[in-house]
Parts: sequence; structure tokens; C-alpha cells
Amino acid sequence: MNQPMSNKCPCGGGKYTKCCQPFHQATKLPRTPEELMRSRYSAYARGLEDYVRATWHASTVPENLTLDDNPAWLQLQILATGLHGNRGYVHFKAYFQQDDEIAVMEEQSYFIRENSRWYYLDGEVS
Repeated sequence: MNQPMSNKCPCGGGKYTKCCQPFHQATKLPRTPEELMRSRYSAYARGLEDYVRATWHASTVPENLTLDDNPAWLQLQILATGLHGNRGYVHFKAYFQQDDEIAVMEEQSYFIRENSRWYYLDGEVS
């Protein structure tokens, strides 16, 4: 289920055209794990399956990745970030609605930089 399009970026970073849209349209690359995390969250919220797949590291991307059962993503809350060389992490909470219930997913996501580009590697859901 995709959320209706709006001028506001789903990640909470301001206007979509100035925040995550340049990443989604490949006119700009995320410079940090947090920028990649935010752009991936926004891609989930907007149903941009190709972007989610393209930003997932080839060694861990699910073979049958689909956003067919994607819930309505409501809010992203960044709790912590860290960077050490070509590796980084983002600890976040993502609020979503599925059916009539609002729920939260908390994850520590891990990222790796290869050839000057960040990729989502994997994560630990708590």
C-alpha cells in the first residue's frame, strides 16, 4: 500500500524535491549512511521498489524483493548513527499503519561504502 504523494518528504527532512527525490531520481548519491537510510525509508513509503533494490548490497539483497505488502509508513525517527571508515550504522524507529493498527519497527541497520557509494547491508530488528 503506497501513501499518497505529497510535497513533504516521508523521511521528515523537509520538501521531497530537495530531500530524497534527487536520490530517487539518481541525480545525487547519499553521502552518509543516514542519508541512505532516509532515502530508503522514503522509497518504501512511496513504493519505489527499484530504488530499494538498487541501494541494497548485492551480497544480501533478497532474491524475491517486492513491496506488494508494504504498509503505510507514517514516521521515521533516527535514534543514533555511527561511521567508521567504509562502514556505518543507523539506529531508527519507523512507525507504520497496517489495517487499523499503528505499529513501530526498531532496527539497527548496517551500511557499507563501495566505490564511493553507500549500500544497505543488513539490520537487526529489536
